[in-house]
Parts: sequence; structure tokens; C-alpha cells
Amino acid sequence: MKAKLNRETVVRSKLLWAVIAELLILLVGFIMRPDFLSVQLMTLADGSRVLFGTPIDILNRSAEITIIAMGMTLVIALGGTDLSVGALVAVSGAMALKFLRWDVLEYPTPGDYTVMPYFLVILVPLAVCTLMGAFNGLLISKLGMQPIIATLILMVAGRGIAQITTNGKQFTTMYTPFQQIAQGYFLKLPMPIIITAVVILGVALFTRKTSYGMFVESVGVNPNASRVSGLQSSRIILIAFMITGFLSGISGLIYSSRISSCDSNNAGINNEMNAILAVVIGGTSMSGGKFSLTGTVIGSLIIQTIVTLVYFFGVVSEAIMAFEAMIIAVVIVLQSEPVRKFFASRKRSRASATGGAVRA
Repeated sequence: MKAKLNRETVVRSKLLWAVIAELLILLVGFIMRPDFLSVQLMTLADGSRVLFGTPIDILNRSAEITIIAMGMTLVIALGGTDLSVGALVAVSGAMALKFLRWDVLEYPTPGDYTVMPYFLVILVPLAVCTLMGAFNGLLISKLGMQPIIATLILMVAGRGIAQITTNGKQFTTMYTPFQQIAQGYFLKLPMPIIITAVVILGVALFTRKTSYGMFVESVGVNPNASRVSGLQSSRIILIAFMITGFLSGISGLIYSSRISSCDSNNAGINNEMNAILAVVIGGTSMSGGKFSLTGTVIGSLIIQTIVTLVYFFGVVSEAIMAFEAMIIAVVIVLQSEPVRKFFASRKRSRASATGGAVRA
């Protein structure tokens, strides 16, 4: 009986299907080109040796979406969504480059310098994005606005704020410490992978080693019952959106460091959609309730693996969305309740036909 329950639990697991999807995509890449999964040491110009290969590139390039998706997981677990994260990425990059260059008329040539203290280059964008997340949270928790409407405000206004910050200009920097955020290495791995690992660990500890994660799931399942039981749902919602804003700021710093510039028009484009997809693919329900941070990470990797696979085989970039839509649709269908019930019923039928015995 225990074996039967374990089998049914595994078959009905959304996380399982996400893992299978990622493995299948990697397998396709490996079959077509065996070096798709190769990882090797590469010597840089300064003599240091770092890990290099497609798997490393997937982890590296998925950093921005994974970090945003960590916060989006909490927001979706509360039954909401945040459409402003892409705009906050643009705001973060614009703020950072503004403090690095401040006035391009006075400092017209980009170089290895910063006009303002470097700690302000990092802290101010993160603080501003956190406050913007708090603004979203207050509109939803205190004024009762629908999350999709409340966050739509900053989705539209955020890029305008980014443009105003840089006076409509695209600032460029060659400041080495800032470039190291996305272009540096630590423990032979690209820095974005290290930053992402730290963010995942931090969010996991905060949600699983404190009562906050349980409160999020409780409010997501039934906000009215949670309020009656004494939970301050407004505070829980506010914290979730502040975390999402803060993480969007980190993602913006990585993005602007990666290109050594700010691009208010294109920074964070489609990040909100990719983050939502990563969360849903990972098994968190859009209706709220239980959430899976592990599933979200795998969902983000699926999206980036698809993009990498398409580029790796020379497919035109315009086809990426079509490939993403096709594979994501398959994953979501496999995760759907009717499909999972079908596989579970097949297992029960097979067990009944063999007299109740289930192979371990």
C-alpha cells in the first residue's frame, strides 16, 4: 500500500514533470550535438581558470529570471501577480548608471571610474526598487486593488522613471567593480550563478525556516479565513511585493553590469511573463496556496535551456517564442489535473489487474 501511495504521489507531482521536461530538452541537445552538455576549464587572459560550457551558460543566463521568479513565487502563492518587475529592472539599471556617470555632459567619456561612492551605486537602486515594490503592496493590501491592475501602474510608469533618471540617454560604464557583478568569476563560476545561489538560499531560509512561508500559503488558500484566525494578511502581502521589488533590483544590476550600460527601453522586456511562466511550470498554482521554490528554479532553467538550444543550433531568434510556447504548453498540459489523474488511474488499474501488487 505504501509503495502504491508513493507511486501515485510521484506521478501526480508537478515538480516531477518539470524535471522530466528539462531532462528531455537536454537529451535532445545532447543527441543532436554531444558537446551540448560538455563542461571544461578555460584559461582567461589574467591566467585564472574558470568553468566553461553550455550548462554553465544556461545557469549564467537564467540568473535574472530565476532571481525575479523567487519573488514572483511568493506573489503568485498569495493569489496575485506582479507585472512591474520588468520595469523595475530598467529602473535599477538606470539608477546604477546614473550614480556611476551622474552627468554625461561633465563626464562624457565612459571609463574605469564612478562619480558617486560605489556603495550608493548598489544600495540606491535596490532601495528604490524595494520602495516601488512596497507601493505595489500598499495598493493591493490597503486599497484592495487587484494585483494585475495595481502592478500595471508601475509596469507603465517604471520605464518612464528610468528614462527620466538618465534624461533619455543610454549611459555606458567601464567601471571594473560594477562590471564584475555579471562579468566576474568566483569559485571558477560566473558571478551571476553565485548571486543566484545566494538569493535562492536566502529566500528558502526565509520562507521555510520562519513562519512566513506558512503564512503565505495560508493567505493564498483562504485570505478571509486567515484574517479571521488573526493573521495580518496585509503585512504578508506587503512583504511579498517588497521582496519581489528588491529581487528585481538585483536582477537589474546584473543585467546592466552584463551589458556595461543601461537600456531603459529594452531592459527587463518580457521578464514578467518569463518569471510567471517559470513559477507556473515549477508547479505553483496561479490560484494561490502551496508553492515550490525548487520548481521555480527548474522552470526558469527550462525557459533558458529552450532559448540556448535554439541559439545553439542556429535557429533565428524570432522563432524562440514559438519554441518556448510549444514546449511550455506540453509541460503545463502534463502538469494539469486531468492528465495527472489519468496517469494515477492507470497505475491503480494496473495494480487491480495484478491483484493489488505494485512493483517497487
